[in-house]
Amino acid sequence: MRFRIKFILAGKKQLLPLNYQYPVSAWIYKVLGTADKEFTKILHEEGYKINTGKAFKLFTFSRLSFPKHTWNIIPHSDRMQLWARNAWLDVSFQFPEQSEKFLTGLFNNQKAFVGDKISGVEMEVAGIEAMRDLAFDATGEKISVSLKAKTAVVMGLKEDNQVYEQYISPDHRGYKKLFLQNLIDKYNSTGRVGISIEDIYFEVKKIYPKTSLQTIKAHTGSETKVRGYYFDFELNAPVDIIRLGLNAGFGSMNSLGFGWCEVGTENV
Repeated sequence: MRFRIKFILAGKKQLLPLNYQYPVSAWIYKVLGTADKEFTKILHEEGYKINTGKAFKLFTFSRLSFPKHTWNIIPHSDRMQLWARNAWLDVSFQFPEQSEKFLTGLFNNQKAFVGDKISGVEMEVAGIEAMRDLAFDATGEKISVSLKAKTAVVMGLKEDNQVYEQYISPDHRGYKKLFLQNLIDKYNSTGRVGISIEDIYFEVKKIYPKTSLQTIKAHTGSETKVRGYYFDFELNAPVDIIRLGLNAGFGSMNSLGFGWCEVGTENV
């Protein structure tokens, strides 16, 4: 399920770090953490698991949006200057449909500080509304959709003799298998089985030269850099798989705002 969260800002000049995905993710976790103990335990401690023990946090989010002419990136810096009075953020969760009213109530009237040790932006939730679900066919049937990565998709590969994973481009020889296996693992983690890589057709249609190098936990001892890629692709797959990808994100590190995709092929 997808929601649009609308914010009110003070309208005064504020500085937002360009590396804001981690603070937004931390705020979403904080809000979800105000839920009842059982819900919080599932999300924070267990997640959804597959038999390898790997857990997936099945949510993701878009970039923050502001009205035109209310922001600019400060040259030669990692900050943007805002004087907007409004902002919005799209968030999606792979949760049961009956969670919709619970989630909207949880986020309503919340306050957020999105920033780091240097600067940030104070916002207050003005409202949250469910976004229209895509009119897919009946559950279980296969459909074809064209999709666009609106936030960068991250896939890591650790080859022989490598200490760390390398973030690979969609044109890498091993990308397709990793991308589809990640999607299957997410599906299996929700307790469903019966779909394999062979059941899904995946084709990259266009890779954009623009990439995203996001710094996670910036200006701390735990700082790391993650690179993702923007591309258009086509999927022919069971409806549940496509819906899962749209709700939980495609690729890795979705709870940090990577892999938010939308149907269609408009410009990034």
